[in-house]
Amino acid sequence: MTAERARVDDAASPPAPASPGTRIRACLVVLGGEPFAIDVLCLREVMIVDKLTRLPRAPAFVRGVANLRGEVLAILDVAPVLGLPACGVGPGTRALVLEPASRQVAIAVDEILGLETFDELRPHDDAVRLDQPAFGVGWLDRQGRLVTLLDVPRLVQALKLRSRATGSRASARRDGTEGESR
Repeated sequence: MTAERARVDDAASPPAPASPGTRIRACLVVLGGEPFAIDVLCLREVMIVDKLTRLPRAPAFVRGVANLRGEVLAILDVAPVLGLPACGVGPGTRALVLEPASRQVAIAVDEILGLETFDELRPHDDAVRLDQPAFGVGWLDRQGRLVTLLDVPRLVQALKLRSRATGSRASARRDGTEGESR
């Protein structure tokens, strides 16, 4: 298993997302031009990517690795999984470092809007905005506009599964076994 795949694997065991009726402190971000919220319990800190090192043969969502005070973090782009354009990742990019620290993963974002506390989480069973991605826990009302509270653990898990599927196909192509039944 490669080091970057191990880092993505570690990111799958999260704190539980907020539930309806709970006050939520969230970091508001922009991905692909759309605002999203991420529960601060899933985050350790915000970093600015100074230097990004690309990884050959890494999955497309692993944009590279960056150094944060001696810790090497995989920088992930989750926007395409949400059906949005990829984030521009390079020097100066903001990234959210996931909690716990053992994950060694950060999510690239287009913009950070700030931290806010919300009194209510509107569950997905409200038929208000069915066009939003399946990676939301629910919606938060921000100044009369609904913002999706992302389920970061589920999102990272989806990337992990996508990486394994892509890796299996690439392996099959290298071995000459693609399309054969096993």
